[in-house]
Amino acid sequence: MKKLSLKASCLCGGIKLRTQGYHRNVRNCHCIQCMKTHGHHAAYTSVEERNVRFFKKRTLKWFKSSKRAKRGFCNKCGASLFFKIMGVKTINIAAGMFNRPVKLKTTMNIFVKGKSDYYKLDSRMPKFNRYPK
Repeated sequence: MKKLSLKASCLCGGIKLRTQGYHRNVRNCHCIQCMKTHGHHAAYTSVEERNVRFFKKRTLKWFKSSKRAKRGFCNKCGASLFFKIMGVKTINIAAGMFNRPVKLKTTMNIFVKGKSDYYKLDSRMPKFNRYPK
């Protein structure tokens, strides 16, 4: 966890935000939902939802992707920004949405059973079939 202040936006600028406080290091998620949402595995950090401040969110829409979670995206440019498990205080934010430098590191791969065959995982990085405890 790193204490940071980061700015993020979607491709068209319809969603602009700043995050404050502690950010979890990045996890690559290879689940089928992330693969279908992003067209590739997803890379997410996480912050407490109360530490997200929106400057613009007129194009932000939510899709309930399962009984437990929803995904936030821009309805203009199609950028996939958020993954939110309902009932928890944190929100996952796609790491590629942040302005550089991000100052976070990718530390693990999760839901690796959903990984496609066209790419390889870094063998030095921990991998999990579910969320790690």
